[in-house]
Amino acid sequence: MLKLSPASLLLLLILGGSGIGWWIYQQPAPPPAMKEGAEPEDLRKQVTLLEGQVEYLQGQVGALQQENAQLLQKLGTLGMKGAAKMDPAPPLANDEPPDFVGMGLEMMKFRKLKALPIPTTGTSTAEVERVILQWLRKQQPADEAPRFALALTALGWIEKPVDPLPLRAALLARQIGGWYDPVSGTLLVSDDKPAPGLPAPDRPLAIAFGQLLREYGHTLFPEESKQPMTTDERIAREALIAGDAGLTRFLFGIQNPIPQSPNDLPADDPDHPLNQVPMPAYLRELAMFPFSRGFEFSQALHSAGDYAQMNNAYSRPPTSCAEVIDPERFLDATRLPPAPVTLSSTEIEKTQPYWDDRLGRFATFVALRAYNSDEEAGKAARGWKGDRLLAYAAPDAARDHAAWQTLWLTGADAVAFFKGMRSCLTQRYDTKLSVDTPDRIALEAQGRQVRLIMNRDGLGVLLIDAATPAFAESLTRL
Repeated sequence: MLKLSPASLLLLLILGGSGIGWWIYQQPAPPPAMKEGAEPEDLRKQVTLLEGQVEYLQGQVGALQQENAQLLQKLGTLGMKGAAKMDPAPPLANDEPPDFVGMGLEMMKFRKLKALPIPTTGTSTAEVERVILQWLRKQQPADEAPRFALALTALGWIEKPVDPLPLRAALLARQIGGWYDPVSGTLLVSDDKPAPGLPAPDRPLAIAFGQLLREYGHTLFPEESKQPMTTDERIAREALIAGDAGLTRFLFGIQNPIPQSPNDLPADDPDHPLNQVPMPAYLRELAMFPFSRGFEFSQALHSAGDYAQMNNAYSRPPTSCAEVIDPERFLDATRLPPAPVTLSSTEIEKTQPYWDDRLGRFATFVALRAYNSDEEAGKAARGWKGDRLLAYAAPDAARDHAAWQTLWLTGADAVAFFKGMRSCLTQRYDTKLSVDTPDRIALEAQGRQVRLIMNRDGLGVLLIDAATPAFAESLTRL
């Protein structure tokens, strides 16, 4: 069936009304018997009134046609879902600067956040990066982040120690394109002009993330907390807010399509801005988790109870990446936190560990994936129940000492992890094992003393990577 647009239908009605009016005007006045109380002069007045209405409606049709032409022209610049994307129309010489505040109000309304609008300003990516780094330093003060990198180096998961925070700030500035500065109460949005072929800053994502950080940042990352968060807990909380912002931006974009050039580099291209940050692969995986798996987590919460469910999540945030990976665990009323890992002593040979942390299920998966397929690594990490990483200084060695105790839901889960980590160690060090049994392996290579031991009645696995045989032996007594 042929469907007419509202403007076309209105035009047909007007033309029909004009014809009827002309026909009435040409007819002789009806006799009194046909219409009681009707006089010829009254009929002429009615025709005159109708003609005036027709003239007014014709003017409205002209205005609608002009507006319709403008809408069609604008529609041609938008990349519609399911259709081929087109290059956006070149900006006009008198283009006004982006209306960040207007976009913010629209997104607050869309996300159903009841809060005052944030003063928003455009700035350089370098300034956004500076504000992000300032915020990150408050979350991990002093040398906390560099000590974490030292512990990962001791495990052999990154090649050399780095300060992760400047790298994370650079990555976030390019990934989000903006940040909420709690010091000034201002939302900074990058307005840098992208180089040809490079994607422009994702301003809707920056605004969505900034609004959520202003609304829930203090709840997720309280500054007055005396107990530092574990790596696992921090990444899980970042996944909640990053996933919420990503989902909000995605759903908002469906209703408000934004032009995108097909010539933009894909995210996996080496020249993409995200890949220009020289970040160790292991740390990059941890930094990308909040946006990739956090998006899926927020989708599950949104499906379970719309934005009300997502808002409630901030008052009881995920305690572990395991809950982000498996949202059903988070939504379960009887959700259990990760199992605590108790050790017989953290003081080894009269030295205290400089790092004591829980890495979590995702960090475990990333470590396994270095030398296993994604499927094998996923199976080996699936039964994660808890873990604890300790790192000790080794002043006379290139790498420090590390001990990583993991707990598993079942004996089969512990065996799967043992096999997956065994594969990692044998490939990384590429040497003959001095001990190789179903519940214990040992090797010496590259100046390292490595042990992998099944313990805790078959429900635990202890990984030791030490610089000396004596320290490796002492770590087995944890």
